[in-house]
Amino acid sequence: MTRLPSFVVLGQGKAGTSLIYRVLERNPAIGLSQPKELHYFSGQFAKGPDWYAQHFAHIDDGAMVGEVSPSYLAPHPVRRIAEHLGRDTKVIFVLRRPIERAYSRYLQNICAKEEPGGFWGKVEKLDEFLAQTEEAIARCYDLFGADNVLPMMFERDIATEAPGFEARILSFLGLPPEEYGAPLLQGGRVNPGVMPRYLYAQDKATILRHAQQRYIVPKQSLMFCAQERNSRIMRNPAPQDVAEAMARQSSWTTQVTKADYAALQTRAVLPAADRLEARFGLDLSHWRCAPRQIVYAPSMPPERFRKDLT
Repeated sequence: MTRLPSFVVLGQGKAGTSLIYRVLERNPAIGLSQPKELHYFSGQFAKGPDWYAQHFAHIDDGAMVGEVSPSYLAPHPVRRIAEHLGRDTKVIFVLRRPIERAYSRYLQNICAKEEPGGFWGKVEKLDEFLAQTEEAIARCYDLFGADNVLPMMFERDIATEAPGFEARILSFLGLPPEEYGAPLLQGGRVNPGVMPRYLYAQDKATILRHAQQRYIVPKQSLMFCAQERNSRIMRNPAPQDVAEAMARQSSWTTQVTKADYAALQTRAVLPAADRLEARFGLDLSHWRCAPRQIVYAPSMPPERFRKDLT
């Protein structure tokens, strides 16, 4: 009989769950779902328990079974996890500074869908999102108990030169420390953020230089530059295709200014930090950072269009 998870990493999205998955899956004492992010207890619940269980059938009998899905840090998924996996399930959640997380998510959605629209329309309800996160955390403690809940912070546990999340997770799960994750951690982020963009070359190729590399956009082509898996090229695009692409691009928010950061921080982030600290004993002092500008480097063309200069 296929075993189901005894621990779940709930999220948040854009808070390092991909790196957590890649590190833990290399540990022979742990067996994770294939693939990552089943989203069963959130968007895929109608597919039923048999569909869910089949994603763990490959795991060896001696391994501890777990799942990583960043969409689970919400009230309904947490309740479903307790009902279907049991209240002795260990749950892990990762929090990231809300403005940075929201902007990173905004850019990821552009990369994946090439959708138009600015950032500020997406964060109008940030305070409501944070209230839902607070309720999800409350359910974690109420349903599973404090001993079965591990809170982590993206900025302290993951996005550091020497991330310590693997040791913390293994200790929390009652597993011995391992070094399987070290080579991965030295390689940096798994899904680094970029500022997507369109590049259009008309009658001659466009050449871009970055560090010791050169990228060539072929003539008569419209290229969408994003994360590698989302980038694409359109050969001989119609004028309307180019115009629509540039119109979408002009609607994107290319940075968060210090003033905008301060306004959003005051309205939504600081009140949420106060509530979360008072209610759950979390240390969110890093959410009270000085207002900062957020800018991502523009994405370069896909690797197949790269030429080394050395």
